[in-house]
Amino acid sequence: MLRQLINDFRARGPLERGAAEVGTLLARESRDWAKRGLVFRPGDYTRTCVYRNASFEVLLLNWATGAASQIHDHGDQHCWMLVLDGRLDVEDYVRLDPGDVPGYAHVEPCGRQRLSRGDTDVRSGPFDLHRVAATAGAPAVSLHVYSGPLRNYIVYDEPGRRCEVAHGKYDDVFSVYSEPVLR
Repeated sequence: MLRQLINDFRARGPLERGAAEVGTLLARESRDWAKRGLVFRPGDYTRTCVYRNASFEVLLLNWATGAASQIHDHGDQHCWMLVLDGRLDVEDYVRLDPGDVPGYAHVEPCGRQRLSRGDTDVRSGPFDLHRVAATAGAPAVSLHVYSGPLRNYIVYDEPGRRCEVAHGKYDDVFSVYSEPVLR
């Protein structure tokens, strides 16, 4: 399923393509999605690295019912998220301060949308913030393509007006060119 997407991006990275072309490639993955054995954690979500090189990274996120991310940016990377299964609620945030005081961040919600199978969400820039959550009642799976490996990003505490650097970690790693690595 993901082999062709990986090969396409290896030939020409996501930033070398227009938004419509990336959208077309992701739409194909939505049609061809077949569940595979992803790590699952009750009440939370897991991050499985499918492929990574210096130009892009592909992850599968497995969302338990009601699981939610923290409010976060994307480490100054472009990010394309495709819902493969279930539904995800995406709550957008705006940062109101200039980001010049370490550890301080004033963020507010500024919109929301519900994504279903085949829907995409695109992010870019240092203050393109959101929180993602699986809807109550059903788990979800999403495919994420980053324009470079997502090593560091910022998470935000809205009521506390705080922020801190987070580090991208995987719950599992496997290659589309081999069987998943079991842990």
